[in-house]
Amino acid sequence: MLHEEGRRILLEILGEVRFEGHFNKCFDNIKDSQQLQIIDWARRCAAKDIGPIQSRKNRDIIGFVNRIGSSLRAILTKEKKGFFIALFLDKHKYYEDEMEKLGF
Repeated sequence: MLHEEGRRILLEILGEVRFEGHFNKCFDNIKDSQQLQIIDWARRCAAKDIGPIQSRKNRDIIGFVNRIGSSLRAILTKEKKGFFIALFLDKHKYYEDEMEKLGF
């Protein structure tokens, strides 16, 4: 599936969420099974089946982390008692910078 369809499905699951990193390019270039893994992971995060991590920099922000294959990582951020904020998808070198920026 292409990133447009993936975004549509993810928006249905997570609500109004921003897509960050190189989401489009990364999503388009992974296997269908990995795309479905991201969608299933987002469903589990929304259903509170996955325990979040707490930001050290902003106590009102929590996050969920997913490893896709050997080089891609996803970070889903959420207001502690509110809505999902952003879904970051990119290579692990950018992921490490994003994790530091968010305080995870």
